[in-house]
This record gives sequence, C-alpha cells and structure tokens, in this order.
Amino acid sequence: MGYTKKYKAATILAIGAIILPLAAGWLAPNASAESAIITSGNPYYTKVSAPVLKPLWSFTIAAVKNPQSTQTVTALAENGTVFALQNNYKLIALKAATGKKMWEFGSALAPLFIYNSGNIYGLTQKGSLYAVKENGTKLWSTDLALPNASSIQKIGNTVYVTQGIYLAAVDAVSGKLKWKINENSGYFGLDQLAQADGVVLRTYIGESVLALSSLVAYDAESGKKLWEQYRHELPLAIKDGLLYSVKNLAMLDEDPVNRKIPVSVINVKTGEIKGERQYRWTETADPDIGFRSGGAYGSAFLEGDSLYIFQGDTLARYDFWKYSADGKPQQVWEQAILESEAPLYKVHQQRMLFINYRDQSLAALKLANGQVMRLPAGENPAVQLDIFGSTIYTGQSDGLFHAYDFISFKPLFTVNTGSRDFAPTLKTGSTLIVRSGGKLMGIKLPASIK
Repeated sequence: MGYTKKYKAATILAIGAIILPLAAGWLAPNASAESAIITSGNPYYTKVSAPVLKPLWSFTIAAVKNPQSTQTVTALAENGTVFALQNNYKLIALKAATGKKMWEFGSALAPLFIYNSGNIYGLTQKGSLYAVKENGTKLWSTDLALPNASSIQKIGNTVYVTQGIYLAAVDAVSGKLKWKINENSGYFGLDQLAQADGVVLRTYIGESVLALSSLVAYDAESGKKLWEQYRHELPLAIKDGLLYSVKNLAMLDEDPVNRKIPVSVINVKTGEIKGERQYRWTETADPDIGFRSGGAYGSAFLEGDSLYIFQGDTLARYDFWKYSADGKPQQVWEQAILESEAPLYKVHQQRMLFINYRDQSLAALKLANGQVMRLPAGENPAVQLDIFGSTIYTGQSDGLFHAYDFISFKPLFTVNTGSRDFAPTLKTGSTLIVRSGGKLMGIKLPASIK
C-alpha cells in the first residue's frame, strides 16, 4: 500500500510514428493531418493505494441551499448516535453503527444545532431556540426572533445565540430568556464568546475602511454593557480577574524590521488596562514586500502554558506565565513553509499544523526537530480535511475519500463516495461518518484506528 506512479509505454507508438510517414504517399495520397504547434504530456500521475472500504449504511439529509450561509450544521455525532436534519426539516437520531432510526423530533427546524452534556440545542426556521434530550424528549422552546442566527454556544448554565449585532442569553435548564441585546449598528459581531468572573466577552468588527476589532464586555446576568476596548481581540487567557488580549497595531506601528506583538493586561470587570506585555523580534526588511502582519507573519496563540508567536522566518515559543520585558523565547524553529501555507493555530502530537489554502493540503512542523512534513498529494485536490486522533481524513474533488496515518502519512483506506461535495467528517466510537453528496455514510473503522 502507498503511493505509486503509473507510466504509459510508448514504444509501439514511436515505431508507428516512423513507418507511417514513409508509407503516406501510397496509403492515402490525398490525406493530410494538421500538426499541433506543440505537444507535451505527463505520463506520470499519483495513485493512492489503500484498501477500499464500503459504507455500512447511508442516509440522505437536508441540503444547505447556500454554501456561504451562516447556518450549515446538518449533522452531529455523539455517544454512538448521529443527529441529523432531514429533507423535511425534522431532526432524526440514527444509531451510528447501523444507521437505524431511533427517534424523530420537531418540524421546520434550521440547519443550526449543537450537542452539549446530553442535550441538543437548536434553532427553528422562525428563530426560536429549542432544547431536546438525546433520547428525543423535548425540554423547552423559546422565541428569540433570530431566524438568521449564526451560532449557538452553551457556557455554564447559559445558552448564547449570536446573529450579527445581536446576542441573546437563555437559561439552559428552564429555557427562560435572560436577556437579548444588540450592539452598535456600525459593527459586525463575531461568533466566538468567552466568559469569566460573571462577564461575557465578544468581539466586533467595525464596518469602516480600517476594519479593526473591538472587545466588548457584558454582565452575564443582565446583559448590561460594562466596557469596550478598541483594537483588541478575544483574550488569550483569563486568570485572577485579569484577561490578556492581543492589541492590533495596524496603522500605528508597521516597522518591517523591529517587530512586536503587544498583549494588554485588562481588568475583566472594569476594562481598565493594567499593563502591557511586548513580545519583540527583528526581521530583515524586503523592499519588494514591505510590512506584513497576521498569520505566519505576526500572530500568536496560547496552547496550555506555551505562547506560540509566528514571526515570519521563525516560530517562537514562550512560557506565558513567566513573562519578563527582556525575556527570550524558550524555543525557536525555522518556519520553512510555503507562501500559500497558513497556521491553523493548533499543536497536535507535538506538531504545529498549517493548511495550504490553495489545495487544502496539510503541513506539519515537528517541534522535536523543526522538520516540516507535508501530506503527499492525492489523485486530485482535497476539498475537505479532518483530523481525529492519529488519523487524517481527506475528501477529494473526484469523490475519493482517503484516510492517512498522522505520523507517517501512510494511506490507510479509501472510500469512493461518488460526489465531489464534502462536509466536515464526524466520528463517534469506532464509526466514521463521511458526509458527501448530501448523504451520511457510516464506515466501520479498522481495529487499528482509534
């Protein structure tokens, strides 16, 4: 099993190419063929060699009419059960191992729902929030008048729903609406939230020429706006009543040589800036490129106690809780990535992950030795990529779905789905749910894959 190259022999064609012109005068005196200006071909192509697995079952689900829609959740898999939105816009529960129907719920539901602690929280097409137990028993329903909601999140005992500038908070047990607010109309709200010390945090992007984020804090019980800090992002961390947020320096400091990422230390309850950290490095100026920031060229994220900063040519790691003004990084790696590769802000099995936005291929920088590994190309470009445990799953534009070992990149198995359209893969226990062509396909994983 593995990757092979196919070669098409051309010996007979070459002999024919010599003989036919000599005979052309007496075989077909009036025949003539137009010659190409240039002819070039490649007899080699990639073939992923792996056992082919067939789905144990399949099930057609609701189609997302607009791929750019904010509501695209049509299936989830948890605790051996697949929860899916049917074509009739009812929720159905299927046994993951067999595809057998367990129960059905609701009507006119929207493609937006989550699973959390044994319950499903979802949206109706008219903008109501509902809760149902994983056994199909309805808990409650609350009208929010948010038919275009883009996210549902449960934090603590509260379910939050976002829609543009709107943010609603619902008691997770009773379904009672706690509060609903709408922010400045000149903003666009991002979906991700954070909560600590009775404060809910959300970032908004200003709809102006310089679209920068503002970090806004609300009282978790009343929804009252507490404070706002311009040019700040959701916090890297919150500890002892303080949050740590990266400050955006666009149009303030764009020195291409003496670079820095400032991290503001902010009081969670009052919004007062108590101090600022500055993580500095230097780069060699390139007059043809100029200043670049964001992604691989100036961004940071926190993983455990380690702060990783992408610094263009290098990747640096700092101990976040042992900051000093003149502190040096604990480790530095050469960031030998392609221009088309961007960080995924995730360390998995001691590898920093990157995605190639041109062909959806994966690259991994080994933190042990700095080596960059790239998943070999399949027969065609990938349109979907997922990682579960030690396995990479890719759905290709030709309908082939491949599984690879995360460490060695060795092909493990292939599924022929028959469709180039893929959605995020699901997994529960030893069952993989491939989503392609508007269908769910249940795959029994080999025993070697966990």
